Amino acid sequence: MILDQQTLLSDAQTVTITANSANVIDTLAPGMVTNDISVFAQVMTAFAGGTSLGIAVVSADDAALTVNVTKHFDTGAIPVASLTAKALPIAMRLPPQKMRRYVGLVYTVVGTMSAGTITAGIVEDLNTVLRTSDYAKGFSA
Repeated sequence: MILDQQTLLSDAQTVTITANSANVIDTLAPGMVTNDISVFAQVMTAFAGGTSLGIAVVSADDAALTVNVTKHFDTGAIPVASLTAKALPIAMRLPPQKMRRYVGLVYTVVGTMSAGTITAGIVEDLNTVLRTSDYAKGFSA
């Protein structure tokens, strides 16, 4: 799978406190496709120390994800024991729906996390996420 920096919501983002994804996607930006989207979130470094993590796909009228927030999907609380390296807590096509201008994720941490990173984004084809081989950034053959 080749990930485009413009469609990444989190790039090995450390998630030890409740926070939004490091990036949001502006659906009005040139070249952005606004039809059905697939979203994924993959654990890169195993989570430790906390109780659970919830991940919500949201859209809003502002890039800070604070104005007219609409929640499109929520994983609910995922136990830390399930958040091992390479776990894929989200890999789904979002049902057709009206998205607000900015799309992002909200990570809700329960407990005191001491470790855990996530890479997440939108992709056209989920099969590319499910059948991926990991290479270091900047890999060249």
